[in-house]
Amino acid sequence: MAGRKNKKFSQYGRSMIEMLGVLAIVGVLSAGGIAGYNMAMQSYKTNLLIERINLIATRARAVYKGYYKGINASNLIDSGKLSSDNFKNPFGENITIRNSTTWEPNALFAIDIKDFSPEVCIDLLLTDWGNSSVFEGVYTKGTGNVILRYSNGKWPVTMANAVTYCNNEITTLGIVFK
Repeated sequence: MAGRKNKKFSQYGRSMIEMLGVLAIVGVLSAGGIAGYNMAMQSYKTNLLIERINLIATRARAVYKGYYKGINASNLIDSGKLSSDNFKNPFGENITIRNSTTWEPNALFAIDIKDFSPEVCIDLLLTDWGNSSVFEGVYTKGTGNVILRYSNGKWPVTMANAVTYCNNEITTLGIVFK
């Protein structure tokens, strides 16, 4: 009889070990699935943010026609060209728009974004916002102002300097358009 009890115990022991193995595999797969989902959501939100910035810039040019004094979200919404949903930042605080007083007052406008991660900042700096006839540059606020402008017909940001700029506790990123 003692032999039978040990045989039953070893069968139950093996079953428990197999069950623990299955649970471990399921746990690893679940963790990987959650990480993949989070990456996909960040990518979706980043693309949505870029799409909204482009839409706001295009509609602002159509309404203001090159003279941007007094430009703001309320005026664009009142014009019927945009809705308040277009100014929602998928990462947090709303997108804002204003005329740029730093560079060529009233001839440029800035779309300001807050609440984003360094990865989103890098994506925004590496985005093709258009050529120098419609896009002027980017400014950042955080530990200091960094101004990036079109230079000799080229956008001067590479992956290496985008990473450098975006690792400096940036609190606001402004995309400046003509």
